[in-house]
Amino acid sequence: MTLKLVPSIYEVYGFGPNDNTAEAQQARFTATCPFIGGRCDGGGNRHQTKIKLGTSPLRDNFEPSLDSVVPGICSIQHGGTIWVVCPRRLLGFGGSPDSAQVNYALQEHEKEALLASGLPAGIELGVWAEVYLNYGDDETTINYHFDFVISELHRNASFHEMIGSYGAIEDAEHIDLVAAARKGQYIQGRLDQNAPISVLPNLQHPYIIEVMTASTSGSDTSAGTDIASSFSDAILGRSHSCPGINKRQVWGRMATQLFAKSALADAWGGKTVWVVQDELLKNIALTTKLGMMTDGNIGGVDKISFVGLSYRKEDEDGCSMQVVGLHEKRSGLDFAGSGKCVDILLPKVYPCKKELLKSVLRRKLSALIVL
Repeated sequence: MTLKLVPSIYEVYGFGPNDNTAEAQQARFTATCPFIGGRCDGGGNRHQTKIKLGTSPLRDNFEPSLDSVVPGICSIQHGGTIWVVCPRRLLGFGGSPDSAQVNYALQEHEKEALLASGLPAGIELGVWAEVYLNYGDDETTINYHFDFVISELHRNASFHEMIGSYGAIEDAEHIDLVAAARKGQYIQGRLDQNAPISVLPNLQHPYIIEVMTASTSGSDTSAGTDIASSFSDAILGRSHSCPGINKRQVWGRMATQLFAKSALADAWGGKTVWVVQDELLKNIALTTKLGMMTDGNIGGVDKISFVGLSYRKEDEDGCSMQVVGLHEKRSGLDFAGSGKCVDILLPKVYPCKKELLKSVLRRKLSALIVL
């Protein structure tokens, strides 16, 4: 594809807007995201741009069963650079996969990214999407959202065996864990403490995976450069111009979370990894004193970890990705706290791992993978 200086859509539903292969046409007609193997949700944050198809000019371009669609824009060309704007483009999961099918819709670049993150190969792992940790005690309240939590599994273990691996459980904690497991549908009907359950999380060494993509800048609805209008023009085969990229907003949003989420996973015996496009990493290096990060695992603790992905330059259509490396830097903080002002970047408290377990149990299993 030829890069353009005027912002325009680079990929829609996983394919170039001018790609007329059978696969591309089918993805557009069914509004399917190939990276999650299900209906496109716009990355989970584009619902306000949903288009009702009833009397829309787009009606005949989508299958009759669809009442509405979310603009499935994966990436944008802006300033001679391709910018990923949908997190599903870097790492999927969380759509509507068959969670019992191992490696359902797992892309090669996703497998490479997870292996580069340090996840073990050849072991069955569970993936939980959109995990919310809400914790409060007499001193503070914390509230965190994790894109994905990935861990090993307890297979056919009893609920009693599973929670016993987290040490002594008070009655109130037990009640909360059972309620969480019911919400996630791990327990249905009357609970038999010793009956085997097919799958439960094993959070001995949890991985928190955060996906950060570029944001779009302000758009002009009257000029047709907003997300919905540019998407409609692209689907109808018209020329179009879409919103540009707001790189500063992206970096600002990430900076507030880097240290806290990394410190939390470290306290739980795990690791937080940020999956980021290489162009965003380059922009961070250009606009901060962090400098260009080098590949390699530095080991130790109190570190920030990134996995960078890039479009494969050898591909004619440029629509496949590859991992460019694991980038790790020492955080410069003592995750246990130093008594200095930089501690403002850390969580006030570190909830015990049972709080993470409770949060994971509230969520249905999103995927099973073996890398």
